Amino acid sequence: MNRTSLLSLCVAASLVACTERTPSPAAGVDSGVAAAPVAPAAPGKGQTPSPAPSTESQGAGSPDAVVPDSATAEAANADSGVGEYTGAPAAEKGTCSAASLSPRVAPASPALPAPVESMRQRIIAAAVACDYTALNTLADENGKAVRFTFGDGTDAGEYWRAAEKLGNPELARIVKVLKLPYAKQDNLYFWPAVHVTGATSDKDWGALKGIYPDEEIAGMKDQGSYLGLRVGITPEGDWQIAVAGD
Repeated sequence: MNRTSLLSLCVAASLVACTERTPSPAAGVDSGVAAAPVAPAAPGKGQTPSPAPSTESQGAGSPDAVVPDSATAEAANADSGVGEYTGAPAAEKGTCSAASLSPRVAPASPALPAPVESMRQRIIAAAVACDYTALNTLADENGKAVRFTFGDGTDAGEYWRAAEKLGNPELARIVKVLKLPYAKQDNLYFWPAVHVTGATSDKDWGALKGIYPDEEIAGMKDQGSYLGLRVGITPEGDWQIAVAGD
């Protein structure tokens, strides 16, 4: 190739270079045009793409849902008998000597007049529920108060509450006595029957076991008479007596 041809070729190559498009400014340079978003790179071989975040709410069936502890839920809803019978506040549950006793009791035999049996059953339920207010209400339901002490006192519920705090199982004794056989004297049905009939045998005294300590039962036996708690209800269902002593 001669010199003239070589010069012509160089000129032609320069013209082609001049007509090529000028490249766009690099990202980050103030070009006046926003940079296009960069698409995420495809996972390489052996890589697992991260799962998209879930938009579903955590329901009760979700493994991540918080399930309340069954004991906590049960404790929050349980009334446990306190209120099932009398509406006593749950805070008083288990705070008296009768709380561990059953409120269930079979009808007396021989059968009592309906008002007497009803009062008997409701006294037991209120005592087991440690419901001193309900006991006061029952005492005034068909009459005026109940004889609960030979001393001073006008509020049977407060009297029994104070006695219980001193460790005297007054409410437990009421429940247990009302589950014993009864006897009628004048215009009152009495529990236990031995208050009327007298305790004349070892069987009679044995029925009182668990209501009073053995030494107290032995003392009453030596005196020849029952001096413990007796409960009296009229045929009309008026609760009149729940007292111990001479």
